[in-house]
Amino acid sequence: MMQNDFHYSASISFMDVRENLPSVDPENLSPQDVLDILLHLFRQKPGFLDLGHEINNRETGWVNGYLFRLKPDGPEAFVVETVGSSVDKMAALRQQQQQ
Repeated sequence: MMQNDFHYSASISFMDVRENLPSVDPENLSPQDVLDILLHLFRQKPGFLDLGHEINNRETGWVNGYLFRLKPDGPEAFVVETVGSSVDKMAALRQQQQQ
């Protein structure tokens, strides 16, 4: 049910954030901005299916039961880092899909 074989690795420059998500200031991210950037990156990847997402904080966001961090990669870029996963969140997503 979950996308265990999907590769969530991604990166984005501040310039690409400004061009693709003009309402987001990459130098001053809100929790919603972090989630918007993560979803933007993942939606560009073939095979991505958004089973559920959730705001977390100014560095991390939940997507498909996994917690991801937008980690600074040099002075003007971010790289996506997988922090962990939640069995409870994954179970809830599975239950929602079955309904």
